[in-house]
Amino acid sequence: MRLRLLLLGALLLVLFGVVLARAAKVQLFDRSRLARLQRDQTRRELEWAPRRGMITDRRGEPLAVTREVDSIFADPSAFETIKSREAAADALSRVLLLPRKKIVEKLQLPDKRFVWLKRRVDERTAMRVRDLGLDGIELVKEPKRFYPQHELAGHVLGFVGEEAGQEGLERELEQHLRGRALQVQATRDARGTMVLEHGAPDTADLTGSTVTLTLDSAIQLAAERELAKAVAAARAVAGWAVVLDVQSGAVLALASNPAFDANKPGRDPMVWRNRAVQDQLEPGSTLKSFVVARALEEGVLGRDELLYCEHGVWFRAGKKIHDTHPVDWATPAAVLRESSNICAAKIAERLGKGRLSDGLKAFGFGEKTLVGLPGEARGSLRDPKSMPQIALLTSGYGQGMSATGLQETAAMAAIANGGVLLKPYLVEKIVAADGGIVLQRGREEVRRVLRPETAHAIGAMLEEVVRKGTGTRAALGEYRAAGKTGTAQKVDPIRGGYGEKRLASFLGYAPAEAPRVAILVAIDEPEGKGADIVGGVVAAPAWGAIAREALWQLGVMPVTQERPAAAIAGHGARVTVAVAP
Repeated sequence: MRLRLLLLGALLLVLFGVVLARAAKVQLFDRSRLARLQRDQTRRELEWAPRRGMITDRRGEPLAVTREVDSIFADPSAFETIKSREAAADALSRVLLLPRKKIVEKLQLPDKRFVWLKRRVDERTAMRVRDLGLDGIELVKEPKRFYPQHELAGHVLGFVGEEAGQEGLERELEQHLRGRALQVQATRDARGTMVLEHGAPDTADLTGSTVTLTLDSAIQLAAERELAKAVAAARAVAGWAVVLDVQSGAVLALASNPAFDANKPGRDPMVWRNRAVQDQLEPGSTLKSFVVARALEEGVLGRDELLYCEHGVWFRAGKKIHDTHPVDWATPAAVLRESSNICAAKIAERLGKGRLSDGLKAFGFGEKTLVGLPGEARGSLRDPKSMPQIALLTSGYGQGMSATGLQETAAMAAIANGGVLLKPYLVEKIVAADGGIVLQRGREEVRRVLRPETAHAIGAMLEEVVRKGTGTRAALGEYRAAGKTGTAQKVDPIRGGYGEKRLASFLGYAPAEAPRVAILVAIDEPEGKGADIVGGVVAAPAWGAIAREALWQLGVMPVTQERPAAAIAGHGARVTVAVAP
């Protein structure tokens, strides 16, 4: 019995020694290695994605916001067998609608502890992934861009890809909107739930700047709505509209059609085109306003001078120039009212190549406005030194040169405000997350283009165009308006020369006596022939509707009429009532 007790005691002592030796090895020799393994199993260093700043209109209405959604990632090291990887891939491919092979490839990366499976999924998909309960598959919150107004101002805002802005202001203002990424430490508890060690970072440390635009959502909505109606009615391929504040140069609306929803931008780059700043086309007769203005300014044309318009046909420089209808003798006002190509060509000939080119450059043609949108076109003017005589004549009525819609509208705004060309701007203010002002813009004068008396004289002529000329369908009734129609032949890119397609437009400002807005409506390639596709028929009615809404939204009330409050409900406008004298 004593021997047995001694043997049992010796055995227990040996076993205790083994345990003690093992504990000593773990605590003294393997401590750092085991601690590293423990950290690798339970700790993660997560990148907290930057949060894009908000974009609002001039009234503070949100146009682009950021919301938190779920993204799904995997820890490939958690899948130790082929069977476990394939089972997980089968389940995930059905939920995430991803190819099974692609998921298996991502899970076969044992040297990685983090790999994205699908980012920014909807709430239903995230819930289904959670319900799978797969070890090594986890979810983390990430910011996603949303556009609460959907199609409104889509061409201006652009959209965001996986990592950065792709089009529009989202691309142009990436450095201000993006925000800053942060690295945060997280620990996985016994149930596999990720817990942030120091809590979530302050959103102010992640968020980009807030951008306030000059756009007015109500005016933008009216511009897009009326433009869409005009394009559909004319069965045209596209159209664009611009609304500028003539006193500051602020862009109140910038619309393009076809439109697109920035939440679902699709894959067609042609739909994303902001045609008002990226398309450069021959403007046609809207340019006559600036040619006549320059001739008056240079003193080569008298305000009441009579010009002979050749009764509709003029042979000059080996070419035949036509008017749409016969005109005989005409003052400059009648040249604009009747839109005579022949007399506009004669006025351009009086100016000469150098002064015509310099005059159009002074109005901003041939140079970018630098409004702050990507892909802005410059337009083109012929070099006076190499300009043939026929090009001088055709430039008088807007053929043989090209311009963007924004250039034309800025030039008309210069006439409206008394002769000063202003720099159009779209971004009013950029404010950092901490409240600091990054950028603030307002009225910026480029140059004086006309004397005030010349601008006033041209304004009276343009008002006559609307009152009893080619632009009567742009009349506003309760407001006085001034403007010019345009119908330009388009170059045939295949055959060369001018084809049958047209660009129909109306360019003007209102109210004529105290201008507030300059507006362009352009309809590209309307279907039809002759008088059915001219600017006064196709574009002028839409111009009038946009102008009327813009003036009401800006609080420019007619003095003799009232507008029912219901007519402007839902547009964020303040309801006011005008009292008749």
